[in-house]
Amino acid sequence: MKNFFAFLLLLGVLGSCKSDDLSQDSNELEGVYRTNAFLDPLCIAITDENQLPRLDIVKKNNGTFDLTRTNFIPQPATQKLSGFTTKEVKDGLELYYENTKVGTYVVGKWYDDKKDKEVSSKVLMVSYSNQSKSEFFFYAGVKK
Repeated sequence: MKNFFAFLLLLGVLGSCKSDDLSQDSNELEGVYRTNAFLDPLCIAITDENQLPRLDIVKKNNGTFDLTRTNFIPQPATQKLSGFTTKEVKDGLELYYENTKVGTYVVGKWYDDKKDKEVSSKVLMVSYSNQSKSEFFFYAGVKK
C-alpha cells in the first residue's frame, strides 16, 4: 500500500512540474527560425542548408511583432509584415494579423534532418494572403 501512495505522489509531483518548452510567454516567439524540406515541402529542391528561407521575428515596443522572411534563391529577397499580435492558448500561441488568425506556435512533431530523427518541439506555422493587395506570406519552421 505504501508503494501505491508513493507512486501516486510521484505522479502528482511530475504532473505539476511545468516544462520550459511548454511556456506560453509571447516573448519566446521573438528570434530566428529555420525550416527544412520536411517542414516546408516547397523547399524540397534546395540542397544547401544556407539557402533555405529564414524568418526573423522582432517584438516591438507596442507589443506587436514584425515578421521578416528572407529567401536566398533564386535571388536574395525579403518580405516583411508588421503588426502581428499573439493570443495564448492551451498548447502555445496563436498569431493574428489584421484581426485574423494566420498562424500558430505550438508543440508538434517534425523530422529534424540535422539529427536524422523525428523530434517534438514548438513549430511555427504562418500563412497569410490578401488577394486585393497581392500579398502572400507563408513560413513553417522551428526556432534556431
